[in-house]
Amino acid sequence: MPIPQILLDCLMCYSSIGIQMRRNRSKLRQRLRRLEQARSAYVQQILDERGPVRRGSFVTLRRKCGKPNCHCATGEGHPASYLSLKEQGRTRMIYLPADLAARIAQEAERYRRLRHARAMLAKLAGEALAVIDELQQALEATGGLPGKKGKGKKRSRRRGLPQKRG
Repeated sequence: MPIPQILLDCLMCYSSIGIQMRRNRSKLRQRLRRLEQARSAYVQQILDERGPVRRGSFVTLRRKCGKPNCHCATGEGHPASYLSLKEQGRTRMIYLPADLAARIAQEAERYRRLRHARAMLAKLAGEALAVIDELQQALEATGGLPGKKGKGKKRSRRRGLPQKRG
């Protein structure tokens, strides 16, 4: 007796689902490897940082000196360097003398790179956990276990109930 066409179609469908699941597992593993490589690069960036860091942002503002005949009264002001940082919820601007400005600017830039690398590590960790969860679902066996089928032994409903006293 020939195999009905509908049964052949179902077998082909299950076969293609299995192939797709294997491909999906492979793509998930590849994605996890890429996430690990990116994570490793950010960790290396943090480990390579050697100089001191300074919290805050280096900014240059143009200020007017107040002299009526100075060029700053009509045009651009005089450049002044500041370190901008948050303290107790408020922005604080700390004036930087010219001899300190270059060093503080480098320290603030190192701090910014360090914080960026840290934020990316946190983001990558979340993405990696999501991929691992997906991979776990793709790898989980769905077939039944051999052995006795059906429900286990039924227990009496009265067993755990308190008795009436009367």
